[in-house]
Amino acid sequence: MYKVHAYLDGKKVIDWRMEHLPRLGDEMRFSKDRYGIVKQVVWCIDEKDDEGQRVNLRIVSQSSNI
Repeated sequence: MYKVHAYLDGKKVIDWRMEHLPRLGDEMRFSKDRYGIVKQVVWCIDEKDDEGQRVNLRIVSQSSNI
C-alpha cells in the first residue's frame, strides 16, 4: 500500500492510500470532465510510515476531448 498525495495543477486532490500507482504519462480521471496527466512521481524515501511508502504525484489538467 502506498500513501499518496496528488496535486492537480498545484492543488492537493488526493490524500489516501492506493494499492497501485499511476506512472509518468498516465492519464487520470477525477470527474466526468476533469482529467489530468501524471507529470512527476516523487518517492518520499525520507519519510517512514508503518503502513507503506509515501509518494507525491504532480498532475497537469488535460482536456476531456483527448
